[in-house]
Amino acid sequence: MTIRRLMLPALLVPAALAVLPISTARGEVWSAGHGDIGVAYDPLDPTAFEMEVHAEQGATIDGVVVTDPDGQPFEPADVTIRIPQTADLGRIDNPTGFWTGLATGYDFTGSQYDALGVPVGSPLWVLSPTGADADHYDTPFLGWATEEGFAGENFGNVTFTPTSFTAPAGGTMAIYDGSTQLWVLQDGDTTFTGDSFSVPADGHIHRTLFFTEPGLYQVGIQAAGLNGATQVSGSAVYTFQVVPEPSTLALAALAAAAVVPLSRLRRRGCSVAGG
Repeated sequence: MTIRRLMLPALLVPAALAVLPISTARGEVWSAGHGDIGVAYDPLDPTAFEMEVHAEQGATIDGVVVTDPDGQPFEPADVTIRIPQTADLGRIDNPTGFWTGLATGYDFTGSQYDALGVPVGSPLWVLSPTGADADHYDTPFLGWATEEGFAGENFGNVTFTPTSFTAPAGGTMAIYDGSTQLWVLQDGDTTFTGDSFSVPADGHIHRTLFFTEPGLYQVGIQAAGLNGATQVSGSAVYTFQVVPEPSTLALAALAAAAVVPLSRLRRRGCSVAGG
C-alpha cells in the first residue's frame, strides 16, 4: 500500500505560514460527521500497520462533504479534528441535556471523572460515542477502526496506546468507556502506564473523549497486535483543536485560500462534493 504526497512549489505557500509554530493546527479540518482513527493492514508489509484518519461518507472535511460510499482516508499528519464551542457540556449534572440512550441527560459530576483534574462546574469539551449526540452538538463522530485488510488474517485484538502527548497548559485529554477510564493524559505526561484499550480485529468501536482546556492537543498513538505469531504495529500523531483562537482561524483561512489540499490517500478513487 503506497501513500503519495503532493509537494507544492514554495511560491504557492504564503509567507505568513513560514513562521507558524509547530503546534499550529495542521492540514485539513474534520468538523462533522462519522470518521475513525483507523488501522489498515497490507500483507505485502506484514509487520506494519498503516495509520490513518478515515472520513466516512457524509463527513465534512474542510467544508466539503465526503460522498464516496467507501469514505476517504487521510494521512494523520494532514488532518486536524475540530472540537467546537458547542461541545462544551461542562462538568455538570444536566438532567435535561441531550445524551442518546439516557432519558435523564448526562452527569459528569461523579468521582470517576475526578481524574480529569477539573472541579465540578468547570468547562468540559466532550465527543460523544453516539452519532445522534455528535449531530446534536455539531461535533465529529469519532470511532476507532481495524477494518481494512484484516479479513482472512489471523489477528487477535489490536491495542491502541498513547506514546506522546502535548496539550494546552493544564489540559487533560481522556477517553472513557462508559464511566471506566481508558486513557487519562495530562499536560506534561511523558509516560503512559495503564493507558490503553483494545479493538477486535476487523472491528469498530466508539468511546467518549474529554478535553479540559481550549487549545491544541497532539497525541502519538501506537496500534499493535499479533497476526498469528507475527507482531504488527504502526504509529502516528493525531491533532485535536478545541475551540480555535481567532488568530488560528484567520491563518487557516489564509492557508486554504492559497494552498491546495495535500496528501489525501487515494486507495479507492474516492470523491468528495461540496457541502
